[in-house]
Amino acid sequence: MPIRIFSILVVLLCSLAIACAEDKPTSLSDARAAVEANLRTPEGKAYEDKMGKEFPDKYLGTMRQCKQSTGDDLRSFWMLMKLAQDGAVNEVLLYPSTKLGMCMREALLKGRFSPPPHPAYWESVYMKLK
Repeated sequence: MPIRIFSILVVLLCSLAIACAEDKPTSLSDARAAVEANLRTPEGKAYEDKMGKEFPDKYLGTMRQCKQSTGDDLRSFWMLMKLAQDGAVNEVLLYPSTKLGMCMREALLKGRFSPPPHPAYWESVYMKLK
């Protein structure tokens, strides 16, 4: 009986370790590498075109509101988004981190896009501000 309990504990601890590893934030370099890999596929190129239309349709108003509330920090930045299979935004990385980017990040984490080609899909958007 004690061996069985030990085995169950080992399985539970391994499951917990895997779950914690999945919740760990992605490094910027890993996210950028994933975006680049996605763009080398026909599906990735097609999804990039789709996002080029979908992103402004969904977030232009939010961007304007964020721009008004964040003042004079109008540096351009990258947003790297990790999308779930259903298009939900699971993670957003900013480079560099700006006030406008942080405001957009909060809105994006509540958002959803068209389903990507595969789960845990990284997409990027460059925000060039004037």
